[in-house]
Amino acid sequence: LTLLLLLALPISINASHAWSDVDICKMYEDKLPPGLSAELLPDSSSRGARLLARYCTQCHNLPGPDRHTAEEWQEVLPKMSMLMDVSNRFGGLMGRVEALPPSDQALLQSYLNRHAVDSKINKEPSGTESAIEPWLPRTMALLPVLLLIGLGLLRWWLTTRPGPR
Repeated sequence: LTLLLLLALPISINASHAWSDVDICKMYEDKLPPGLSAELLPDSSSRGARLLARYCTQCHNLPGPDRHTAEEWQEVLPKMSMLMDVSNRFGGLMGRVEALPPSDQALLQSYLNRHAVDSKINKEPSGTESAIEPWLPRTMALLPVLLLIGLGLLRWWLTTRPGPR
């Protein structure tokens, strides 16, 4: 029970700084964008390139549009926009950041799609993908919800069982 309660406590982890002697950025260096200069972006003077340089460098290095396929950008950009919006409203690990306006999100999405890496080039050879990979991120996203449900059920069971309390 104590372990469950400890797991339920909110713990903040700063992505850009060492936390408890662990630097998250160093641990996941292969996942972070390598960092480009805005002049190296395709169509660097276009509005899409300027939006990418303006909004995407608030929390991490400037990613190239070829960092993901067009299909992946369709998932990545809305998630990043949501994180920017939440950080703009409430602050967050990176402090308050400027949110990407919805009107600019479509323009940035178009720019990213136009310059994304070809999905055939980015694919791993068949047979090397893990069988766990497709469902693992979704399961990990549900973990906090499942934990809260479990704690709620435990609390209900403790308050409704007969006997001394």
